[in-house]
Amino acid sequence: MARTKREVVTEFRCSEILQSARRVFAEKGFAEATVDEIAEAAGMAKGTIYLYFRSKSEIYLAALKEDMTRLHEETARRMQAARSLKESIRAFIDTRIEYADQHRDFCTIYHSEITNVLCNPAHVPADLKELYERQYQLLKGLLDRGIARGEIRGSRSDLMASAIYDVTRGLIARRLLGSAASPSKADGDAIFDMVWKGMGVR
Repeated sequence: MARTKREVVTEFRCSEILQSARRVFAEKGFAEATVDEIAEAAGMAKGTIYLYFRSKSEIYLAALKEDMTRLHEETARRMQAARSLKESIRAFIDTRIEYADQHRDFCTIYHSEITNVLCNPAHVPADLKELYERQYQLLKGLLDRGIARGEIRGSRSDLMASAIYDVTRGLIARRLLGSAASPSKADGDAIFDMVWKGMGVR
């Protein structure tokens, strides 16, 4: 079904706003960023912003949700295209590192929000919790199948999934801070080698 002109304009405007908002939030953090700064970065009047989003919080959550959904979909696509458990785990790690390198503003916000989730889980919106859980379950489901086929020793897929998730997130945080000077492939190789050899995979 063809979209109306209004729908196309709304999508374009929202995309412009969210792209600008990522830059402002990444630079200043949620608390210090203002709608005025987002409007200036987008080249729009503040009133125009409010035609599409009701508040700074709504802009922030929309930007997070959009990129988290894209990251999840790209990770799932590459894991499903892999031919083995080994390749699937590598795809999970590589996709996240590469996405972080290509979308640094989002990843700065994302890692800040992860800290918020850990410190204030009761205050995280349900739809964001669902997106976090979908990413975790994607990896856990893969490990469950590996355990069932006898490709992985042990039975704690939840702990293994958390370990892979967290060590990858830690590496991305170091890259965002400029503490890791290695190319993304070299870092991916190191993380994968540690996971594959150290997590009981045969």
